[in-house]
Amino acid sequence: MAKSKILVVDDDPGILGMLQLMLRLEGYDAIVCGQPKLVVETMAREKPDLVLLDALMPGLDGIQVLEAIRARALPTPVLLVTGNANEAYLKLAMLAGASGVLAKPFVKEELLDQLQKFLEKS
Repeated sequence: MAKSKILVVDDDPGILGMLQLMLRLEGYDAIVCGQPKLVVETMAREKPDLVLLDALMPGLDGIQVLEAIRARALPTPVLLVTGNANEAYLKLAMLAGASGVLAKPFVKEELLDQLQKFLEKS
C-alpha cells in the first residue's frame, strides 16, 4: 500500500521540520511548503492526499489559502490548524471549505487521529 502524501503548510521553519519528521516517522510521505502563496502550485505538482494548513501566516492566512484551493476546485481534504478555535472562526473555516479544524496546542495522537479520519474519507 502506498504511503499517504501530506502537504504541511506553515511559515515557521521549526514547525515545518518537526511536523515533517513526525509524519515521516509515522509512515506518511510529508512534503512541506513555507510560503502560503505557493500552496496551490505545490498541490498541483505534488498531488497530496491531504493538506495540513496553518491558519495564521503572513501575506495569506489559512482561510485565504483555503479559498484559493477551493476556487480551483481542488477536492483534497484540508485540515486547518489554528490557535483561534472559537465558534465564529470554526464556522468561517468550514464555510471556506475546511474539511476539519485542529486547535493548537494539540498532542501527536490527536493530530494522527484527525489525519487518519480524513484520509479514510478521501
